[in-house]
Amino acid sequence: MLVLSETNQTKTIGSHLSTKKIFNLNIKEMRLIKLLQISRYKNLLFALISLYFFIASIVFIKESIVLIGLEQVQNYISLIDDKLSGVFAGWFGTAFLQSSGAFDSIIVAFVSVGVMPISIAVSTIIGAEIGTTITTQLVSIVGYFRQERERFRTSFLVAMLHYWYNFSTLIIFFSVEFFFGTFTIIAQAGSSYFSKIPVLNEIPSIFSLITPWVDLILEHIPAWLGFIGGCLLLILSLKNCEKFLSAAFAGEVAGSLIKSTFGSASKAFLAGVIFTILVPSTSVMISMLIPLVTTGVIGTGYYILPYILGANIGTVFDVMLAALATGNPAAIGVWLVHLAINIIGALIFLPIVRPFSDTVQNLNEFLTYSKKRTIIFLVISNLVPLILLIVGILR
Repeated sequence: MLVLSETNQTKTIGSHLSTKKIFNLNIKEMRLIKLLQISRYKNLLFALISLYFFIASIVFIKESIVLIGLEQVQNYISLIDDKLSGVFAGWFGTAFLQSSGAFDSIIVAFVSVGVMPISIAVSTIIGAEIGTTITTQLVSIVGYFRQERERFRTSFLVAMLHYWYNFSTLIIFFSVEFFFGTFTIIAQAGSSYFSKIPVLNEIPSIFSLITPWVDLILEHIPAWLGFIGGCLLLILSLKNCEKFLSAAFAGEVAGSLIKSTFGSASKAFLAGVIFTILVPSTSVMISMLIPLVTTGVIGTGYYILPYILGANIGTVFDVMLAALATGNPAAIGVWLVHLAINIIGALIFLPIVRPFSDTVQNLNEFLTYSKKRTIIFLVISNLVPLILLIVGILR
């Protein structure tokens, strides 16, 4: 009986210890959840602050251009005097800034104050789409160039799907624009329509009202310094917005969406749209696929291209905000072109996802057969357009 009593007592003590341990673990889990929630709210707050400075940067750029003098700024911009130069300027301007949203926002600011013709702005917007592919190429190379060929081939496939889709749409849309001026007509029609909405004229006044410090700063610094500072603030604020939104949503939303949506083309397309609305950067949202594909978290399949198509549409919303901040109908018309080329591109390529992906995959296998082939392709595909841009400006 004594032995039985001791055994029961030991079990009771063990049970209490086990309960205590579980209780302590639950407390730790609750604390961790609370810390994660606080961290998420902080990131969302910082993202909103970054969004505020993004709006302020547009005001900065506009006011600085007016102070510098419209004619003087126009003289510099007029170096890009034809549609072909505009395409290449968009291509490498976006590659340099590492953000199509930042580049396109600067373009709509130029259009809003009348220093860039709509036709040239439209061409730069078309060119900017392919400029975002350089980031994806760099990520695929830097991360896996020294790895075994098969792994590099898999990572480079993401970059190639991104590149060849945007290159194909560049050829299609620039040809249509060059011969028929279709997208300039769309921008002008959009400008005419939006000019009939009186409330748009009030938006710049509201943004100026919430950024009174911009005028105070411009009173004490040279206008050219204000313009440079505005461009830097735009890039920095957009990058920070991407950073904080990524931190806020990546763990919970991105993880579940990425792993569960690459099972059908429509789901992958929708995921691309949602992700890039939440984190407004096509380069970031597509580059993040590379490690997921190479590690086998998602299969290459035929769902990467639909994701890219969706991501291109999702990225138009930061440029929309920049266009609205100007309150200029012409600037909003140019943004409409940005939206139109991404929607039309998706409508063209979604029905041919499988044959297009197969073609790119075969081409990718050829290019990644040796490092020499890969390097030659990268040099030709990026250096030749850069030379053409320089020649076009200097002629």
